[in-house]
Amino acid sequence: MARIIVVGSGVAGLAAAARMATGANDVTLIERNGSPGGSLIWATPDTLTLPAVLRDLFVKTGGRKASAAGKLEEVVDLRPIDPVRTYRFPDGSSLDLPNAARGASKDAFDAAFGHGAGDAWLRVVDHGNRAWSAVRPTLVEVPDAGRRDLWRLFSSSAARRALAPRRTLRQIGEAAGVRDPRMMRVLDEYAQAAGAAPETAPSVIAIRPYIEQTFGAWRIVGGLPELATALYERCLKRGVSFRFDTEVTSIAAGSVTLADGERLSADVIVAAVDAHVLARLTGTVKGSKAAPADYSPSILSIRLESRNATETTPATETTERAYETVLFGEGDEQPTIRLRVAPERPNEWIAYADVALSMTSQDAEELKSAIAKRLGIAAESLTVREVFTPGDRERLTSTPGGSLHGPAISSLNSAILRSPTVQPIKGLLHVGPSARPGPGIAFAALSAWNAAEVLKPTRV
Repeated sequence: MARIIVVGSGVAGLAAAARMATGANDVTLIERNGSPGGSLIWATPDTLTLPAVLRDLFVKTGGRKASAAGKLEEVVDLRPIDPVRTYRFPDGSSLDLPNAARGASKDAFDAAFGHGAGDAWLRVVDHGNRAWSAVRPTLVEVPDAGRRDLWRLFSSSAARRALAPRRTLRQIGEAAGVRDPRMMRVLDEYAQAAGAAPETAPSVIAIRPYIEQTFGAWRIVGGLPELATALYERCLKRGVSFRFDTEVTSIAAGSVTLADGERLSADVIVAAVDAHVLARLTGTVKGSKAAPADYSPSILSIRLESRNATETTPATETTERAYETVLFGEGDEQPTIRLRVAPERPNEWIAYADVALSMTSQDAEELKSAIAKRLGIAAESLTVREVFTPGDRERLTSTPGGSLHGPAISSLNSAILRSPTVQPIKGLLHVGPSARPGPGIAFAALSAWNAAEVLKPTRV
């Protein structure tokens, strides 16, 4: 029987524990906080793509009996989102992005940005298709893939064109025919949502809109805390042992050491933590901070209550808002604001903005005012009910600066050759947003699949 210790209970940690807990493995998950879920327990952007990854996770970890609730849809209420999101621009124009509908997307871009814009957008999506087809079987779903495999991939001229290592996402857009600055801001938003600066985002990020528009965008009713609960309960059914309020202070080959000095032995250790945290735990780096330029920004998240529609505004103001709205500001000096409104809770709004670590709860009122101004409603109709700052996220996850996506993506290597699943330390595996294949719920779950594949000989 293999003794496995998983450190961290975010999506990747829970998914890895559930996959590895079999009759041949004894799995213990250690979490420094008092409950599972990591940053999922608060308002994290929660639009899901590649639902097949989560579906596979729950099917493969479910019981053989029909009553064992093996399917994803049996443990959470998963629904498609349409439109995927609404983009609102400073000039008053907007774009409603359809869900997984190529023809409808073409028509939507043409209507928003003029004839030809739809074809240009589809060319960007097609570039993402080629890039995904190149990296998925050779780098994404190969646990021990590395630079050598990337260079081997470059021996194909078709793969080199698909990955375009010297081109940025903006350059791909320009080559595809993106001319309207508003349309380029939509492309930039995909870069920022992946943890990349629009000016340097590599062309491979075109994979993101391709995946979203090909496999669809989904949401879980109740938000990501519902997914965290479902994963936790699946782990319990698989026999995973949990140790909460327990902090790991160091990791070595075959053991972890806890804050109270206790040393636990293991055949395999799965680190579901940030890459910089992992380096600190293994002694690769000293200290607890990373250079700000090395990491993607954090976000300021606020929970707002919208006054009852009958009191101040027409009913459509609160009951017909898109699930996700992106509010672009004027120029670079005003941040982009992302607003989420679930149809079953139309008076509860969750807002996010990329910010620095120094932002505090006092900045929530300014963010609220900016939202009201961009939507053309009275600021008094919104009340701040809860705030989650970058500092809160850093304390919860230990990720430097409270970064949402981990190490910044600024090149092809930093996008697809993140921290490898198989680490140099014997028996140590790495999963999560800063590991391969990258940030996002689906990719974090996919990293857990990669880790489980490494242990395939020990599974039953």
